[in-house]
Amino acid sequence: MIRCAIIYTATNNNTRRLAEVMSQAVRPGSCMYLGRPNPDALAADVIFWGNNSQDTSEETVSFYEKAKELNKILIPYGHTCFGGGKDMYAIGNWANQVMHNAEVYLREQENK
Repeated sequence: MIRCAIIYTATNNNTRRLAEVMSQAVRPGSCMYLGRPNPDALAADVIFWGNNSQDTSEETVSFYEKAKELNKILIPYGHTCFGGGKDMYAIGNWANQVMHNAEVYLREQENK
């Protein structure tokens, strides 16, 4: 089973709520980290990246760059929703579908 981390850079807006819904929507046990950017999250295969605050702090930028170096699958959410993300059921289904597609993709890469 692939694992995901769900990162949010702001704690006072809808992004945190979206992250919490997404963590409940993916298969049980597949969300191994939920919170602010943290090196522990780099163990995940897929990193959902919510940055509504457009945080460009050194900590956030460093985490993002490290994730890219490690070839993690980075999926933005939150700021790309522009209001549609407030539909918690839709964002949960979307997160579950992304995880399914990522698992298929990673399996195909292993078989090459």
